[in-house]
Amino acid sequence: MPRNRQQIPREERAGDLLAAATELFLSKGYAKTTMADISAAAGVARGNVYWYFDSKDDIFAAVMDRMLSREIRTLSAEQAGADPLSRLVRGLSDMRYSRPLHQAMHDRLPHSEAVRVAHNTFLDWIVGLVDEVMAERGLDGDPDIDAALLRDSVVAVFEGANVPNDRNRPAHEMIRLLMESVLAGRSPVKRA
Repeated sequence: MPRNRQQIPREERAGDLLAAATELFLSKGYAKTTMADISAAAGVARGNVYWYFDSKDDIFAAVMDRMLSREIRTLSAEQAGADPLSRLVRGLSDMRYSRPLHQAMHDRLPHSEAVRVAHNTFLDWIVGLVDEVMAERGLDGDPDIDAALLRDSVVAVFEGANVPNDRNRPAHEMIRLLMESVLAGRSPVKRA
């Protein structure tokens, strides 16, 4: 027997909204998805969506955080013994399906603190894995390597690869090349 909607815990209802929003954002894109679409897909009254999320940007940020959290859990389970570079490359490769949503985040960055926080969380994950690669290879304290420049370069490659054009290779391939070059000592990020 179905439960009365009032008996559904808040977390479960928010999860239903996030699941519906994820599917819609991936299939229709951020711009073409409305809060009405999300409420209808989740079976929640249109006005009630705002009890759970203040705005479309807030639900979008929560969707992106949820996708990243899932990827981190998946990598932890499936790549537990893998080196940090392999985890970074695998994670970025796995998340290619969400590339249009990452592009939409860039459009929303100037307009939404929630989206900025979600975007920074994603970039912090990338930087954390770069730091793990450096530590694993014993380069985290290497005075010849500009770690900040390496982090910034990896982020720039990732962000630049998300600008739509026909010439870019996938970010994970370019980042692997950049990191392997640094680790092999052929780096433009060595200190002068």
